[in-house]
Amino acid sequence: MISLEKVLIIRPRFLGDLILATGLVNVLRQENPNREVWFLTEQPYSEALQNYPGVAGVLAFEARRKNNPFYLWGFYRELRRLQFDAVLDLFCNPRTAQMALISGAKVRVGFDMRGRSWAYTVLAPPSSTLPASGRRPVTEAYLDQVRVLGLKPASPYKTALAVTDEETAHVRKLFERAGIKPGQKVAALSPGASWPAKRWPLERFIELGFWLQREGIRPLYLFGPQEAGMVGEFESHMDKDWLLINQPNIRGLMAFIQAADALVANDSGPMHVGPAVGTPTIGIFGPGEPEIWFPYGDPHQAAYAEIGCSHCGLDYCNFMACMDHLETREILGKVLNMLGKKETPKAHFEL
Repeated sequence: MISLEKVLIIRPRFLGDLILATGLVNVLRQENPNREVWFLTEQPYSEALQNYPGVAGVLAFEARRKNNPFYLWGFYRELRRLQFDAVLDLFCNPRTAQMALISGAKVRVGFDMRGRSWAYTVLAPPSSTLPASGRRPVTEAYLDQVRVLGLKPASPYKTALAVTDEETAHVRKLFERAGIKPGQKVAALSPGASWPAKRWPLERFIELGFWLQREGIRPLYLFGPQEAGMVGEFESHMDKDWLLINQPNIRGLMAFIQAADALVANDSGPMHVGPAVGTPTIGIFGPGEPEIWFPYGDPHQAAYAEIGCSHCGLDYCNFMACMDHLETREILGKVLNMLGKKETPKAHFEL
């Protein structure tokens, strides 16, 4: 029998997909705690896996140098030097298939995809039928690659990231400077998303901030590096007692979300950070499919308005009816319920 003492998981991007893949670490180590589990991912996403005790190492691929033959030679030489027993390619594009082959691993697992299945020694077919909705969680596809190795995953599937004590202390100091008292609740709000159709309107997030503040909950707004336009609009409405964190690195994003008592985020990378660091999370969905991309149980909740065109999968939409039907009051109720508060009547806030 081939040894599986050292396993590499390939998931180059994006942040949310990489976080979802972290659930495989415990699965791979449950019957062999000494098994080394490595990841191959792109920079800067590799930062997310730092300090996670279950991950033996991370190979960080610089995508901007993907056409540099000297860089590729050095990267592939290091990949082969590490001598992995098995490689799980969760991405299965031509480049990652090439990486799997070059690794020299005797067991290379991938999906049956045209033009690249030749790189794998084992193909992972779907091990379960589609649910009635026709939507199968992405984590089930990930687990299929483990199942073909003869491993039986225990449930529930749990993602994880690790925030250091130093990072936690730094955020706590910032909270103290902002006047957040010990025991006061903080709700992190992440209005961004990679595609416009995935964004619940910014004005709803702002309205939610006013309502939370009225309940004694401090809103903490998080914006990414591609959201400068949203930041400008937000600042024109920002309350003096709100916290704005603009363009944190991934480690900072993790620390701020872990320090919060609840997270409200669109279907995006920050949404997946919440469950991974133990913060109760509300994921807002419009064109996306929560059955696929929100494999989290209590206390985490998916929020969406079920209308005729919901979960269309579009990146751009001229109508955005699904997001328009999702009321601020509904999200407020979910947050208050998470924090053990009863909802009280609110006035309407004009922006």
